Amino acid sequence: MAAAAQQTALAQIVEQRTINALFQPIFDIAANKVHGYEALTRGPRDSCLHSPVELFRTAEQCGRLSELETLCRQISVEQFARRQLPGKLFINISPKALLDPDHPKGKTLALLQQLGIPPSEVVIELSEQHPADDIDLLKACLHRYRDQGFLTAIDDLGAGYSGLRLWSELAPDYVKIDRHFIHEIDKYPVKQEFVRSIVELCQSLTCKVIAEGIETEQELLILKQLGITYCQGFLLGKPELHPNRSLQSRLLPSHQPAPHRYSETAESLCCNAVTVSAETRLKLVGERFSAEPTLQAVVVQAQDKPVGIISRASLLELFSTPYGRALHENHRVSEVMDTQVPRIEAGAPLSMVSQLLTADSESQMAQQFIIMRQGELLGIGHTKDLLARITEYRIKMARHANPLTDLPGNVPIQEELQRLQRQRRSFYLGYFDLNHFKPYNDVYGFCRGDEVICEVASLLSRFQGPDCFIGHIGGDDFVMIATDPRMLDWSREVLLAFNGRRESFYQAEHWHSQAMPGQDRDGTPGQLPLISLSVGILSPRHSFNASEHELSLLSARAKKQAKLARDGFCLLDDRPALLSA
Repeated sequence: MAAAAQQTALAQIVEQRTINALFQPIFDIAANKVHGYEALTRGPRDSCLHSPVELFRTAEQCGRLSELETLCRQISVEQFARRQLPGKLFINISPKALLDPDHPKGKTLALLQQLGIPPSEVVIELSEQHPADDIDLLKACLHRYRDQGFLTAIDDLGAGYSGLRLWSELAPDYVKIDRHFIHEIDKYPVKQEFVRSIVELCQSLTCKVIAEGIETEQELLILKQLGITYCQGFLLGKPELHPNRSLQSRLLPSHQPAPHRYSETAESLCCNAVTVSAETRLKLVGERFSAEPTLQAVVVQAQDKPVGIISRASLLELFSTPYGRALHENHRVSEVMDTQVPRIEAGAPLSMVSQLLTADSESQMAQQFIIMRQGELLGIGHTKDLLARITEYRIKMARHANPLTDLPGNVPIQEELQRLQRQRRSFYLGYFDLNHFKPYNDVYGFCRGDEVICEVASLLSRFQGPDCFIGHIGGDDFVMIATDPRMLDWSREVLLAFNGRRESFYQAEHWHSQAMPGQDRDGTPGQLPLISLSVGILSPRHSFNASEHELSLLSARAKKQAKLARDGFCLLDDRPALLSA
């Protein structure tokens, strides 16, 4: 009876066109603007088929899936045009409907032409949640859409095998990462590595990547750090009839970015800029390039403000055409300059500079960019220098990372402390240590010991971010360096989480007796305590202006007190530090 009611409801919905089209924004977080909207379908509110899951399941059971999807696309396009929404329209199509022999061809294109919407503004999304049996036929169908001018996307990348094969063979314009990898990505380094790999691959394939399902500010922050440009999720805007058109102010980046580690900012790439006025003749610019063989570009200014760039390569190309020099050398530089050259704030981190330069895959990457400081020209940067610096940084981090946990080792730890002291910033320094770890290694072996160390690294990495640095000194010793006073709470959370997982490290008999047989440091056999985690913390009172030697002595004192504390937590007291004690 329920199935019959659903079939009747479906027939009424299709006949009366009572489909509701909702739109969820996709934001370009690098440019702080809407990139487009994904159209999502709902049945009538008072219907048993209001849920899209029930609606499309019923349509498939009744053999009307293709018919329903065609109707949904028509209504979505009409509503998108009626609301005059900015950016691109993302439309979902299931492989089963697309491969239906009766699936109508050309209707979407005809409707777009009628409404004056270019097909290049519409993205056909193919979901991997509904895999197709005949991938070759599916590719042919999608190529037909691309030949008509549509863009294509693979949705739910990572949910299965077929999406990876489609990605490699179809080369879509967009891929949308499955929300499983976005959920709590700030807490799981494995998910972060997956997303980082996808971003790097997309950059090499000139393919845009979209992270969907973002629900927390912590997830958004990590995605920004991983180089994600396009973002979608309830945090940014829910599917609505009248969706968000701008980012909420609390999600916008600060106008005064915090200092970044290792001085990796755009200013570190800055070279002195040669400037000319917009009225300068091309002949004079050409003579300047001839006189200075190493000069690659000049900045064009009007009223003391940069308005563009002209590069050596573009001018030589112009002059190399037949009669090119004679035709163009008396023209003003403003007539041929590149006005779309990126303008980047000096304090922007190199990761953001790279993200801005690669955000638009439809145009060639800029070879130069203008570096500004509070609206004033500071100099010029070269993309080749950026790539060299990023490569150098990654090699450096890989060289000094701990091979077991991949966390920064002693060299980056010391550089972080020096950076904070050079900038005269207050910070907390926490020293984490595993107690009774050597006997555990002796009884259970190094492989199990490495698992415990990796567990501690995982718990600490959940808090890694712009205001919190996590390092692995070596063995079972870790540090947390944070400018945020919440570090005290974070440290307690790590201790509690570790205590909650200790049982999994032991055999049942050892866990129940809360001891295990072994030898102490003197070689005396007996029953030894189970491993535990402790942290000794220095407050800004102790760490501010302290030398490397003083920090080492104070950390050792805090660590010793933490080992004696019942809960393994010690914030070094505020009495004057007697470093000679």
